[in-house]
Amino acid sequence: MRRFEICIFTKIIVLKVDSIILTQFRNHQATHLGFNERVIGLCGSNGAGKTSILEAIHFLSVSKGMNAYSDGAYLMREKDFFRLEGSIKPGSMDSEGTHKLVVKYQARKGKIIEWNGDRVTKLGDLIGRFPVVSMVPQDIDLLLAGSRERRRIIDLAFAQIDREYLDQLILYRRILKQRNAYLKSVNKPGDFKPAMLSVFDDRIAPSAQFIFEKRKSYLKQLEKYFADFYEKVSSGKEKVDFSYKSELHEHDFQYLSEKNREKDRYTTRTNSGIHKDDLELMLYDSKLKDTASQGQLKSAVLSLKLAIWELIKEVTAKDPLFLLDDLFDRLDENRASSFLNLIKNQSDGQIFITDTNEERLKSTLEKMGIPFQIVVIENGEIVS
Repeated sequence: MRRFEICIFTKIIVLKVDSIILTQFRNHQATHLGFNERVIGLCGSNGAGKTSILEAIHFLSVSKGMNAYSDGAYLMREKDFFRLEGSIKPGSMDSEGTHKLVVKYQARKGKIIEWNGDRVTKLGDLIGRFPVVSMVPQDIDLLLAGSRERRRIIDLAFAQIDREYLDQLILYRRILKQRNAYLKSVNKPGDFKPAMLSVFDDRIAPSAQFIFEKRKSYLKQLEKYFADFYEKVSSGKEKVDFSYKSELHEHDFQYLSEKNREKDRYTTRTNSGIHKDDLELMLYDSKLKDTASQGQLKSAVLSLKLAIWELIKEVTAKDPLFLLDDLFDRLDENRASSFLNLIKNQSDGQIFITDTNEERLKSTLEKMGIPFQIVVIENGEIVS
C-alpha cells in the first residue's frame, strides 16, 4: 500500500531525536549529544561544528546532508570513514519505543544504512521514516537560482511522502544518465543510431509521465499552503501563487524526444523531460524573482518551507523535524521570530536552530514561551 494512502485519518505522530552520535563527521571526532527538549539551540562561532549536527540529522533522515554535497565531503580531514547514529522516537513504525538508525560511510566503498540492526538496501526504505524540513541561509536565494535547485527542494519533499514517487525518480535519473552517456559516446554523425534512443525512450517515458502527474497533484496542494502561509507572514498585504512549468503539459516524453532528437545528438544531452521542469513563483501577475523586494523574497521562501512542512504532515500524519541553520544570518530578528512562532503554533515536532549569538537565541526562544535546550559547541566539541 502506498504511503500517501494510509495516514489520512491517523493521529499525528510527533517525532523526536533522543540522541545522536557523530564519529569523524566534518570536524566532529567523537560527539555524543542527548536532546531533552522540543526546541534545541546550537550555538558557536562560524566553523565550530554546530551546522554539522543539523547535517548529521538530515543525513540520517534522507541519506544526504542539507547542502547536497557528495558523501565524501562530510569526512573529517585525513580520515576515510564516518559514522552517524541516531536514536529516533517513536520512529516510523506503528510501535512505541526508540529506534536505532546508523549510517556508515567509507571512502571508495560507499555507504551502509542500518535500521534497528537490519541493513537498509533501498533508499525508499529509509526516506519517510522520520521526515525533515531544513532551512539554510542559501535558501533565501532559492528563487533567484536555476530551476535545478527548486526541483531538488520539491523532489525531496515529495520523496518523503510517496515511496513510488521516489522509486520512479531514481529510475528516471538512472535511464537518463544512460541515455546521455550514449549521446556522448557517439563521435560521428554516421555512428548515431536513432533506434538506440528509442530503446531508452520506451523505458523512461512511463517514469516521466508518472512523475509529471504526481508533481501536478502535489504542487496543487502545496500552492494552497504556500499562499496561506505567505498571507500570514506578510500580514495579508500581498497575494502570491506559483505555476508548474513543464513541457509535458503539452506533449508526452516520447513526442518531445523525437522532436529534439537532432538537438540531443549535437548537444550530447537530453534537452526535454521532467528534469527541465520548474516552479515559477508569482507576486500578483509578475514573476516574484523579477519584482520582489528582498523582504518579499525572504517571506516567499519561508512560506514555501512552511508549506512543504504542512504537506508532509497532512499526507504522512507525521510532524516533521525542522532544521534551521543560521536563521538570523539572512533574516532580521522580527521576521525570524515570526517564522519561529508560526512553526511553534502549528507544529509539535522538534525544532533545531543554530546561531552564532547565544544571548540572541536565548532571548528569542524565551519569548516563544516553550522549553528549550542550549548546546554550545567549539571546534567540534560540546562545551556546555
